[in-house]
Amino acid sequence: MKRLRYFCLLFFVFATCSAEHKPPPSPAVRNYVEEVVRILQANFMNRAAISWVVFKQNLLAKASGAETIEQAYPAVVSAIVTLGDKHSMFAPARLVQESKLPTSKQPPLYPDEPVPGDIGYIRIPWVVGSHEKLDAYIAHVQAQIKERDKPELKGWLVDLRGNAGGNMWPMLVGIGPVLGEDTLGYSVDSNNTKTAWRYEKGKALADGDIEAETANYYTLKSANPVVAVLTDTLTASSGEAVAVAFKARKHTRSFGAGTCGVSTGRSRFYLSDGSIILLTTAVFADRHLVRYGHSIAPDEPLKPAEVVPQAIRWIREEYQAKK
Repeated sequence: MKRLRYFCLLFFVFATCSAEHKPPPSPAVRNYVEEVVRILQANFMNRAAISWVVFKQNLLAKASGAETIEQAYPAVVSAIVTLGDKHSMFAPARLVQESKLPTSKQPPLYPDEPVPGDIGYIRIPWVVGSHEKLDAYIAHVQAQIKERDKPELKGWLVDLRGNAGGNMWPMLVGIGPVLGEDTLGYSVDSNNTKTAWRYEKGKALADGDIEAETANYYTLKSANPVVAVLTDTLTASSGEAVAVAFKARKHTRSFGAGTCGVSTGRSRFYLSDGSIILLTTAVFADRHLVRYGHSIAPDEPLKPAEVVPQAIRWIREEYQAKK
């Protein structure tokens, strides 16, 4: 089966509701429930851990009394939540038509940290939007790297704190000069099929297919630098993908707090009424195929005020050891 594209968007969870002592759902709703269950059973990352007969029975019970598909939406939302992965999401047809996929409140963009002259610094913020917006994001990040790059740098701080997700591919292109050209990690689905992520010459690739790129890519003055990665509890989804891409990289260490815990990839499935299920279909794995899918702990857990000073101290020590 052709490989599905992975979508890593901002994290959101709906409320649940229940239905008791109501007549069975209408035939149209029953058919809709069967459609939903077929998609989940065939594609959900943890599908082997679920009793799908019981799952379907519970979904039909929650849809009791529903005569129209729209009336069954709360039951579908509740069923998605019970999958337990915290990343899957249901978007009703009306919101899809209005191009208003539900997300959490748009997170803030954090300011850059001041650093000494011998330390490079780059923040990788969350990003979603049009092709034009993603291109502008890549250009901005690489322009900042170019502006701050100097031969005398001892290493780089890569700041992922507050990166709540969005689209991982422009993030990987943006930070590509610091990551270096290599296989960066993988998405691994329920069939154990591995999709490799790679950065090379301004391109982010998934099994060789270009997912994002920039023609005017930058190359660091000093290749393979020492890198300190900063994370916090708001580092989520695509932000976690970037954290995974730095795992197992030489001369790299992470500092701060554990990430949000949705280090997984989602695929988009359209339902017959125009609604969408954004379903968790893969788990992130690093370049050594260590799998995550949960909160990613930093190498050095630290209080917020300690993160930048300790990371700078380690960069200088590692730089001297590397020479």
